[in-house]
Amino acid sequence: MISLKKIFLITVALYFPFCASADRYSTKIYTSGVSLELAQKRKAEIKNVHYRLLFQIPETKETPIKGEESISFTYNKDISDIILDFKAESTQLKKVEVNGRQAAFTFKNEHIILDSTLFEHGYNNISILFVAGDKPLNRNIDYLYTLFVPDHARQAFPCFDQPDIKARFSLTLEVPKGWKTIAGGKQIKETDYENRKTVSFKETEPISTYLFSFVTGKFETKSCLRGGRQVNAYYRETDSKKTAQLPIIFDQVFSSIKWMENYTKIPYPFSKYDLIILPGFQFGGMEHVGAILYNDKRMFISERPTPDEELNRVELIAHETAHSWFGDMVTMKWFNDVWTKEVFANYMASKISTQQFPNFNHQLNFLKAYQINALEEDRTAGTHPIQQQLDNLQNAGLLYGNIIYQKAPVMMRNLELQMGSEAFRRGLQKYLRQYAFSNADWDNLIDILSKEAPHAKLKEFSEVWVKQKGMPDITAKLSNGKMIVTQNDPFNRGCLWKQQFKMAILANGNVTQIVDIDMKGRTATAKVKNARSENIIPNYDGIGYGRFIIDNNNTQRLLSEWDKEKEINREAILMTIYENFLMHKLQADDCATSLLEGLRKEKNALIASTCCNYLSTIVFQQKGQSRLTSERQMWEMSNNHTIPSCRQKLKRALFTLATDPTVIANLYKLWKEQKDESLNEDDYISLSYQLALRKQTEWESIINEERGRISNIDRRREFDYISRGCTPNEAEQNKLFNSLLQQENRTVEPWAERLLTLLNSPLREQFANRYITPGLNALQDIQRTGDIFFPKGWVTALLSGHQSKEAKGLVKTFLMSHPDYPSALKNKLLQAAYYLLNE
Repeated sequence: MISLKKIFLITVALYFPFCASADRYSTKIYTSGVSLELAQKRKAEIKNVHYRLLFQIPETKETPIKGEESISFTYNKDISDIILDFKAESTQLKKVEVNGRQAAFTFKNEHIILDSTLFEHGYNNISILFVAGDKPLNRNIDYLYTLFVPDHARQAFPCFDQPDIKARFSLTLEVPKGWKTIAGGKQIKETDYENRKTVSFKETEPISTYLFSFVTGKFETKSCLRGGRQVNAYYRETDSKKTAQLPIIFDQVFSSIKWMENYTKIPYPFSKYDLIILPGFQFGGMEHVGAILYNDKRMFISERPTPDEELNRVELIAHETAHSWFGDMVTMKWFNDVWTKEVFANYMASKISTQQFPNFNHQLNFLKAYQINALEEDRTAGTHPIQQQLDNLQNAGLLYGNIIYQKAPVMMRNLELQMGSEAFRRGLQKYLRQYAFSNADWDNLIDILSKEAPHAKLKEFSEVWVKQKGMPDITAKLSNGKMIVTQNDPFNRGCLWKQQFKMAILANGNVTQIVDIDMKGRTATAKVKNARSENIIPNYDGIGYGRFIIDNNNTQRLLSEWDKEKEINREAILMTIYENFLMHKLQADDCATSLLEGLRKEKNALIASTCCNYLSTIVFQQKGQSRLTSERQMWEMSNNHTIPSCRQKLKRALFTLATDPTVIANLYKLWKEQKDESLNEDDYISLSYQLALRKQTEWESIINEERGRISNIDRRREFDYISRGCTPNEAEQNKLFNSLLQQENRTVEPWAERLLTLLNSPLREQFANRYITPGLNALQDIQRTGDIFFPKGWVTALLSGHQSKEAKGLVKTFLMSHPDYPSALKNKLLQAAYYLLNE
């Protein structure tokens, strides 16, 4: 290691190689980011990588973080250069040594380029002094956490930042004395001196750079020891009612680990499991080896949680835990297959939640959690294949979304049905054993699974479900004693989605026949008893994936009869009604009337939740008196519905929907008194924002009163940032919007999204239209500087409150004036703009 005390500035001579060899660096290998060509070159040449890292963390977040590292590796030497990734300013690179000697290098396009003559065939070592980049270190006043997925490790320290060069990491942190430290390895040594301390951690197992992590700062901690394994929780929450949930969280962690060990027949593959619960965390969770990060609002849920909240938390914990096997132990070769780790994390989570909550209808929950959310993106013009193309790692963040998180589990359920559950499980176990602590791609897995179930023709199945975009449009008719079901490819490629599902025939208000459909080709035919075509209920069990188009003569029957069916069938028919509403085959007023009537009688909390979600969209599109009537009915049910979580869900929906003066007055009284125990502090905070928008003359008093109720310092910081968006002063609104265009003003991305949402509230539609074009112009910068979910979050916050023709025209103009816009980013825009552009 190089002593930090001997840092000196790089001399001009170190840059001479760049001047002399500029012509050498014109290929894709030397472009900014991490190109596929560079990754493939390095994978062939570099093995057995070890990083020894030291970071000096100052107490004030404005002070730069100094670092030093030693990278050792085995080099299969050829005549090409060694290229390290470091996305930083040249001034952040202080000194480079190769095999103990100071080395000349070129610093270009986010790369440190070292001539091959500096290296030996076999073992080599590079030592570097540097100043770490702040962006992926997420520095706050008294804590920080790293977030390197997908390619942000190179922003913090020089490295080979690609998933298929796995390495062992040894870490030392120098931090303020009162701070806790957490990393991927176990702590092995701590040395105190004055007001500082140095903490060293055990070397990790072989992991990808995006999975290396550390957290330090002021945290509370609680531990749980079971069966010889200790799990530590670190958190900043001060509300004792929320931290009282930690025993439940520990239960769910240990149960998830046990289930995964049993299913895979592979013990937990890493030396430790700690969890860190963070305020304002950008994701729901992140599966860093040994130091899993979680969002505080997803972990510390309501005192009286809805079934949705309970299931979401257990599925989140199960998802991140499953990643220890799928993603951490076996990792994709390249980020075009990032979905392979996400599909198994979600699919295993759906199975784990079934064990932990046996009294829930999990087939129904699968429809709600995965199928409905998959349709949300797959129906849009921004849909894309599950497996996408990726030429450079700097664009990997754009691959994330509902298609890989929710559609992929739908695909995997169909694949398991094609194979059989035991063959599927055997194949996964072989896959994990074969590629443990290594890398694999989707085709590697399909090869293994195909051997377990050759009859399933999985490569043919995969070609459509995984490698092609979209979903089928499915219609059905009755003719001459047969039901004929037809699937059509909306993109006219001739794709056929192999799947199985059920259809039903309705006569005189009763289901008289259930028909099994096996879609192997464009059409499927099944014998039925005599019945009229308008009596078909499509996708009766919800297992089918696609847009099931209702015959025009059958629409009113479904609207009037859906609430009389069994649970799973009610959920499935609701999905069909909603999709046909979005296809303009049903009117908003008719749908609102049907869903409100059905919701009034609904006894299942999950179906009630789906109904409330759909109503939020449908009522938003209603006009005039019809909308006011719907809002009043929602308010009435929010006080007297038999399901507590439904009452809670309806009130939350009305926070943002309410336009009726009576409903607004009732919400104000609700907020003022704060006696509704079904609502929590976050609910009342959210309600205060919406009331401040609706009561402009009282906005300051509302915000000040709510602020006085907040005791937690992190929540108060969040409130102070977001509540500024409630100002009725248009000049201040403009100033706030313009501030969001500067990267330094949107460092906590969930807060920035909520502020932007307030600025683009439907109540400000006409004035806020002026933000659409500059907000879209900023999208590429948002993608370049933000984390993986921020581009979609940004454009959703920008557009979701808009309905006007002017807003639609602005988006269309932007799209037409940018014909060469990056396709993956354009997809995010088209997904977010769906409801605005849907015609």
